[in-house]
Amino acid sequence: MPELPEVETVCRGLQQTILGKRIQKVLVRETRLRVPVNSKRLEKLLPDEEILNVSRRSKYIIVHLSGQQKILVHLGMSGQLTVQQHNEDFKKHDHIIISISDGLQLCYHDPRRFGLFEVLTENEFKIYPRLLTLGLEPLDKKTTAKVTWPQVKKSKKPIKNLLMDANFIVGVGNIYANEALYFAQIHPQKMANELTARQWEILLQQVQLVLRNAIQLGGTTLNDFVNSTGESGYFQLELAVYGRENEPCKICKEKITRVVQSGRSSFFCPRCQAA
Repeated sequence: MPELPEVETVCRGLQQTILGKRIQKVLVRETRLRVPVNSKRLEKLLPDEEILNVSRRSKYIIVHLSGQQKILVHLGMSGQLTVQQHNEDFKKHDHIIISISDGLQLCYHDPRRFGLFEVLTENEFKIYPRLLTLGLEPLDKKTTAKVTWPQVKKSKKPIKNLLMDANFIVGVGNIYANEALYFAQIHPQKMANELTARQWEILLQQVQLVLRNAIQLGGTTLNDFVNSTGESGYFQLELAVYGRENEPCKICKEKITRVVQSGRSSFFCPRCQAA
């Protein structure tokens, strides 16, 4: 599933290619996404709109339009949002194609159809339920150890679960939670309320560092992820612990252990992450 670095990578690519472009027409080839696509609404509201900006909130891509409407996109498990030439052939799972000026088209591709593609008015966006409960952005300057420590101290969840709780901090995801915990030398099953304030400070720093490094390398491509031009990310080449079961720890050479934690794989070094 694309997490914060992947979604941020897509947003930055779109910012470089579609700002100032005008929407010409909309083609909806498949409406059966996680939330059914309202094709008539898209076809009515989007044509002639100018694309003013592209931003991100958590793992949502927000395309800001001149009529104060917004396209809201979530990539789900396998979604891709790419810019291509107008004459390119459609692929099997190209579900929504938005033709824009200069012979380009914005294409939403999603084999597993767990994604979301909606157009919202300004008022609808302000009260959109999926956005209202989201937690802090991990890379925001306001997200500090001091601000977040009270919630960590009272949490009854394992620390990895808390890192992946979007009501607390958004967009971290399984890969990046594993990596940050490894570099902070904290066991993923350790209870959050058993951390010291200093451990939490170090862990949050590692979360932020791992996310920034992943963004710099264009995200992690293990299966489906590509950026807005269809290129894979490279952070998977830098993974220190995720997916490395039985391989030697890069610090102490102990074999990496894998356990299933709340239905997700946790990878850790039993020696370096004993705490």
